[in-house]
Amino acid sequence: MVVPLPHQRIRLDPAPELWALHQEGPLHSYDTETGLNGRRQWLVTGYDEVRAILADATRFSSMRPVDDEADRAHLPGILQAYDPPDHTRLRGTVAGAFSVRRIERLRPRVEEVIEEGLDDLESMGSPIDFVRYAGWPIPALIACEFLGVPRDDQADLSRMIRDSRESRIPKQRAQSSLGVVNYCEKLAARERRDPGDELIGFIVREHGDKVSDEELSGLAEAILIVAVEQMAAQLAMAVLLFATNPAQLSLLREGPELVDSATEEVLRFPTIVEAPSPRTALVDLNIAGHDIHAGDVLTCSMLAVNRALGDKFDITRENTPGHLAFGHGIHHCVGAPLARLELRVALPILARRFPALRLAVPEEELRFVAGKPAPFNIEELPVEW
Repeated sequence: MVVPLPHQRIRLDPAPELWALHQEGPLHSYDTETGLNGRRQWLVTGYDEVRAILADATRFSSMRPVDDEADRAHLPGILQAYDPPDHTRLRGTVAGAFSVRRIERLRPRVEEVIEEGLDDLESMGSPIDFVRYAGWPIPALIACEFLGVPRDDQADLSRMIRDSRESRIPKQRAQSSLGVVNYCEKLAARERRDPGDELIGFIVREHGDKVSDEELSGLAEAILIVAVEQMAAQLAMAVLLFATNPAQLSLLREGPELVDSATEEVLRFPTIVEAPSPRTALVDLNIAGHDIHAGDVLTCSMLAVNRALGDKFDITRENTPGHLAFGHGIHHCVGAPLARLELRVALPILARRFPALRLAVPEEELRFVAGKPAPFNIEELPVEW
C-alpha cells in the first residue's frame, strides 16, 4: 500500500499517523517526491529492520541518489555523507580522539563550563530563557575546548555558531555562517603547522597524511556545528523533561546513582534526530516481506523505534534493548561519548542546583523547531526555580 509520509511528531510525541504505521508493520511505501525519477520510497518503523538497514553498508548507501553530478558536492568532513572506503578512512582519523580516556580527560573542563554557565543563569534570575542563556553557550564552549579553539577565541566563535543557526536576520545568519567556515579553515591551517593536544591537532599528528587540508577544515566545521547544535537541543530537552516531570527530577536529586539511566532516557525519549540520512538500496532485496529494488530510498524513523521502547519518561528505565538515538552501524554518532559526558555531568548539577525547576509559561505555549535538517529543538524555554 502506498501511503503519504507522515510528519514525524506533534510536539514531543510521535504523530498519530506515524504511530499507527509503526503498529501496522515495520515497512511502508509512500509517494515518491519530485526529483527521484520514480524511485520508490519507504518509511521503516520496525526496530529490527532499522538496525539491520543501518548496519549494512554493503547493500545500503547513505549517499542520496542524484541525477546531476554537480549535485554530488558536499562539505568534506560530514561523515554521514560518505560511504566506505572514504567513510572508513575519515572516521578512522577522528575515532581515537573520542576514546574513553581522552573524553574523561575533558571532564574537569566540562564540569567547570557547566557550573559557570549555570552560575551566569542563576545570577540573571528567573524567569529566563534556558536555550539562549545556557542551552547554546554551554555546549559551544565545551565543543571549542574539545577541538582546540584557544580560550580567547571561544566566546566569539560560540556567538557566531549560535547566530549562524538561530538569527532571524538572514544577513546576520549568512555572515555568521561564513565566519564559522573561515575560522575553521584558519584553525585547521594553524593546527597543521603546529598541532596541539586536542581534536584537530590529534588528527594532524596521528593521521595528517591521510586527510587533505579541505577535509581537515571540513571535519572541524562539521564536528563543531554538530556538537553544539545537537547538544544545545539535547540540554533543552533535558530541562523541559525535568521541568515538566518534577517527580523524576526529585528521583535524580535523591539518587545520583541514576545518572547513567537518566542520561539514556533523556537521549531516547525526545529523539532529537528523528531520522538519519536516507539510505539507498544498492541491490534488489526483500525486507519484512516487501520487495525493495536497487535505487529505492529508505527513511528510518528513529523516533518511532525509540518511543516504542517506552511511551513514558522514566529515568529508572533499563536500556534493553538499546535505543538508537545515536544511530547504528558505521554511522553511529562518533561524538556519542562526548554527548554522554556532558549529560552525565549536567543532569545531577541541574537537579542539585534547581530542585524547584519549572516552566515559566504554560507548556502549550512552547514553540518547537522541526527536526529537518537540524535536530528537533525548542525556540525558547522560559524557566524559573
